[in-house]
Amino acid sequence: MKRELRSTEDGSHTLFVPGLDEPYHSIHGALQESKHVFIETGFRAIRKMSVRILEIGLGTGLNVLLTLCASLEPKKPVYYHAVEKY
Repeated sequence: MKRELRSTEDGSHTLFVPGLDEPYHSIHGALQESKHVFIETGFRAIRKMSVRILEIGLGTGLNVLLTLCASLEPKKPVYYHAVEKY
C-alpha cells in the first residue's frame, strides 16, 4: 500500500494513504492530536502507579514515543502492547 509523507497544520508530519484517501493523523496537527487525545485525556488521566496500554493500529509509532516521554517524568511504569496489520 502506497503512503506519502504530508505536513500537517502544526508543522508535524503524518502519513497519507492515497488509495484510501486517508491520513494517519489529523491534518490539523498530528503531534497536537496525539498529545491531546492519547496523552492528556488518556495517559495522564490515569492516576494508577502503572499503566497497561493496548493500541490497535500502531501506525507511525507517535503514540508510543509520546507515552515513553510522558512516563519518564513521574517514572510511571508502562506495559505497552500494539497490534499493527502493516
